[in-house]
Amino acid sequence: MTDAVTVVARLRAARGKGDTLAALLAEQSAAVLEAEPGCLVYRPHRSAKDPDLFLFYEIYRDEAAFEAHRNAPHLAAFRARRVEEGLTEGPVEVEVFRSLTD
Repeated sequence: MTDAVTVVARLRAARGKGDTLAALLAEQSAAVLEAEPGCLVYRPHRSAKDPDLFLFYEIYRDEAAFEAHRNAPHLAAFRARRVEEGLTEGPVEVEVFRSLTD
């Protein structure tokens, strides 16, 4: 699957909002996996050491699937909720990787 796109994203919960953010990220994950057949993995993680730190690990079949994800209305809605509810602190850090092998 040399066309696969992997995304690793980190975000931090606002003080006192970690559990609320965790619930929203779990809901977001389910929505993405249901609505986007080109998304093979979309998994949020919570740090065992720092419960306000979250990491996403995502794999898309190809660039088109990743582009569909980036433009999906359901993703925009979840981002808006995070902002409206003040759930995050600081910027979301995103790294995009492209597979070298199958």
